[in-house]
Amino acid sequence: MESSNILKRICYYMNPKNIEPKMVKLWAFWIVFWIALLIVPKSMVDGTILILVPMAGLFVYALVTKDVMQSLILGTFSCYIMWHKFGCFNGFIDDLYTVLADEENIEMYMSFFLCGGLIIAMKRTGATKAFTEFVTSKAKGNSKIIMALAGIYAGATSVDDYVSALTAGAAFSPLVDAQKKPRLGLAYIVRTISICASAMLPFGAWGYFIIYQIADAKNIHTKAQATSIFMESIPFMFYAIVAIIMALLFAFEIIPKIGPMKKAYELMETKGIQMGDIEGTDEAKDAEEEEDFDEDNPRTKHVSILNLILPLVCIIIALLATGLNCFMAFAIAIVFTGILYVMQGLQTISEYVQCIVDGFIDMVDMVIILMLGYAMQECLYAMGMEDFVSSVCHAVPIASLLPVLFFVFFSCSEYLFSLNYTLYQIAFPVMMVVLPTVGANIPLCVGAIVSAGLFGANACVVSDLGVVSARACRVTIYDQYRTSQPYVIIAGVISAVLYLIAGFVF
Repeated sequence: MESSNILKRICYYMNPKNIEPKMVKLWAFWIVFWIALLIVPKSMVDGTILILVPMAGLFVYALVTKDVMQSLILGTFSCYIMWHKFGCFNGFIDDLYTVLADEENIEMYMSFFLCGGLIIAMKRTGATKAFTEFVTSKAKGNSKIIMALAGIYAGATSVDDYVSALTAGAAFSPLVDAQKKPRLGLAYIVRTISICASAMLPFGAWGYFIIYQIADAKNIHTKAQATSIFMESIPFMFYAIVAIIMALLFAFEIIPKIGPMKKAYELMETKGIQMGDIEGTDEAKDAEEEEDFDEDNPRTKHVSILNLILPLVCIIIALLATGLNCFMAFAIAIVFTGILYVMQGLQTISEYVQCIVDGFIDMVDMVIILMLGYAMQECLYAMGMEDFVSSVCHAVPIASLLPVLFFVFFSCSEYLFSLNYTLYQIAFPVMMVVLPTVGANIPLCVGAIVSAGLFGANACVVSDLGVVSARACRVTIYDQYRTSQPYVIIAGVISAVLYLIAGFVF
């Protein structure tokens, strides 16, 4: 509409006739949905299954629109409408302040920003290109070996799953492109193995976090006792074990391509099209051509692969030395890498600093998604998530059924919105007290709950790890979600059967 009159423009563009019919329906859905949430009394919501309703709305919207950011914003807003009613805006701002003020959250955001800078620096200096050429020469063009190496690398660096996913995706994406294979396959492998391996390591970020939550229970008196329970639960983390095996079998092309993943491979083989390619989408607005390696730069010719390996080794050593402090590890790695690159003449100080700045920009949307997710967690906790979990535990008459019920129920809730941090924070301190009173197998139940969180991290469309691995592999979040679903669900079903059997065997 060609007009400078504000009122006329508003009247024109707000006319339903001039709005895409699909969007009219979606917004009508949200308006009706929000009115219904406003009507529901808080007393009916507190500690009941109704707290999952906003997440169901989020899930539906994400499936229809394929827009994770919009879905998360509207889903988060829905939580606050249901709980805070007309005070929803103030409630959101208060929780956002809490999220932003949390020291651990700040460290995580900064870790992402620094990691983004490190990845861009590796690309611009030719370190990732050198690694690509090296692995390609050793693999002799064997795409199966390259995919398997990506999985092995993700597992070997899984002291922190974010570090693993980010660096594995960045390092192996060019290799996959060179072999003319879909990056969506790589994203599935990296996403699956990075977090599943991390959760099974007592010194990994996830393992350490789980041990800490177990130790927080009233009847657990020492961290050593919590560590012992965790170690006993590792063989019972069925989903982690099954999912890793399936991902490696997928890498070696032993299991078939099914569903959308099959289509992704067919498109690549027949037309050379990367399904889900981030380029040209809204998700790529902060990741344009400036990240690419300059082939004509004489300073970055004949770069050693050690320029990629040494910074990654530095990250792992720093993680272990600082007690798994990701921010400190990345800060140390940023300084180390800067000195390494500048002294070789690969970059000037100003060029390296620009990489860090661009890395910050590149990670902004991901950090926003994480902030919204944590704000939603605060609201869910206020709505009585802890009481809801406790009531579910006490409702089961046969203790042998608890492992499979824990896995199935929490997998379903995590599928809607991956809250594995919150799940573990809420579930373990309560479960450690409740489980002995009902005669349940504690390590088996711990393994089931851990597995449910891992399932959510792999399956949920708005999982933070999904965002990380999608960005690292340069594919859209939604396409990564739908191509990996068949494999994640199959692994989940197999795990559920194993928990059903194990509940009566152990």
